[in-house]
Amino acid sequence: MSALRPSNLPKLAVCPCFEGRAEGGPDAARGILLDRAFRAELSEAEQRLALRERLTADDNAAVAWAVGEVRRLAGSGPLLVREEDCRIPVMGMRGTADAIAPEAGITFDLKSGERYGWTEQMAAYALGMMELRFSSSWTCIVLHCDERVTETLHFTYEEATGLVAAVIAQVRDPDRKAVPCRYCVWCAKSDTCLERQSAASGALAAGHEGFDFGAVAADPIRLGRFLSACSVLDGFREQAREAATAILMAGGEVPGWQLEEVPDGGHINPETLGHHIGALGFGPVLSACGPMPAGAFRRLWEQRMPRDRPFPETAVTRAGSYFRLRSTTQAINP
Repeated sequence: MSALRPSNLPKLAVCPCFEGRAEGGPDAARGILLDRAFRAELSEAEQRLALRERLTADDNAAVAWAVGEVRRLAGSGPLLVREEDCRIPVMGMRGTADAIAPEAGITFDLKSGERYGWTEQMAAYALGMMELRFSSSWTCIVLHCDERVTETLHFTYEEATGLVAAVIAQVRDPDRKAVPCRYCVWCAKSDTCLERQSAASGALAAGHEGFDFGAVAADPIRLGRFLSACSVLDGFREQAREAATAILMAGGEVPGWQLEEVPDGGHINPETLGHHIGALGFGPVLSACGPMPAGAFRRLWEQRMPRDRPFPETAVTRAGSYFRLRSTTQAINP
């Protein structure tokens, strides 16, 4: 299967050699299920009830939020939801939006999990819709359902064409080279990619005799490259852990490593906790459970409280901001 399709364009914009794995992980399976539920709820299809049963309470709340946003933003015109109605041909590729409001000039796309950049994919959808509708501009709205955030991207025909054409040209360049990046873990070539292996070797140098970490830490350029190389090594480390665990579980040996059985300390089910909470006291039990994440409390509020009762923002306790190190580029340049 060709790597050139709208959903891969953001990855190909960073690494023109990216190729998605044939098998998807749990996150991909969850995304597919959320997408099916989202379409079913929007179209009020009969299977929406069965899909609700397959989703967790949090996932049902995420879908309900996304459906509400679409109905709020799409206007009163027709809304296309069926996959066959949402397929978009563009520059020899074909993608499928999650919902389209053609008269409003809006394409909707549901995203779950960690937020990544989707500009190039949305540009492809926008370009395809502009060509189908003979329009000079288009709007794409990305629904980040886990974070309850909408991201709106506006494109002119020229802007969308430039973004999509640039990625295609990069992929078709005979001299293209792989670029180690955050998408390596999803790439079918990650285990054999020479550029990724080379990047990882920069971090492995720390284990070699004569390595001077003090000199690296004192040089901002070398320090940045070393950190980037370490991030590539993180992906290899997880793969190595999985491989070593499989060997040891099968009775083999991995010098210097062994399996350690970790006993399960047990837990109390919510139903059991609810049964005893009256005798134990609500305050002590809730204190023992610890603070609830504000996002979880907000979702619970939205599920259980009347719509005309606003969320109590003053109930949220914030400890203040803190600093964390973040890469300024998706590409990793050792």
